[in-house]
Amino acid sequence: MKINDLKAILKFSAREEAIFGKFDLPRDAFYPMVMSLKVGGAWSYSTDDLKSISVMKVFTRYDEEKKVGHTVEEVYLFLNPEYISKEGIVHRLERCGNRDERSLVTRPYSVTLKAERVIVASISTEKRKIFIKELDEKVFSFSGPSAFYAAHEMEHLEHIEIDGLPMWSFEYVAVDDFI
Repeated sequence: MKINDLKAILKFSAREEAIFGKFDLPRDAFYPMVMSLKVGGAWSYSTDDLKSISVMKVFTRYDEEKKVGHTVEEVYLFLNPEYISKEGIVHRLERCGNRDERSLVTRPYSVTLKAERVIVASISTEKRKIFIKELDEKVFSFSGPSAFYAAHEMEHLEHIEIDGLPMWSFEYVAVDDFI
């Protein structure tokens, strides 16, 4: 690793510590958010006293005239989350960190969660900034991929083994046209 890269990482880490310190929470409460910011996806963390999950929403701001766009990622951190509702069923392929292969699982199409506290980080690729704030709202609904991620992480908090039909149970079929 180059010395300039190491210096930049250390500077970033110091800024991260400072910003998260403003929320009067144990540092480990932020682990899911940090993992979402640095690695992507959704994450969960739990102890006897604290449970937290991150849920990511991604959208693109695209200028049709200039043909240039930027993604915005919103990472929601839910502290001690609970389900309010789940609706629908979606069958999807999914891989969990503790498995090597993807499996066919079922997830709700939409979920509504409530939490004791909700903190959101909005990552602007255009401005190269991460904006973080605590929200007054404690109830949020997600649909599609964000709902799938939330349901997956809630299973982790509930110590439910994520189980599904392994990928090798599928069969290949040669076709002339896709369905």
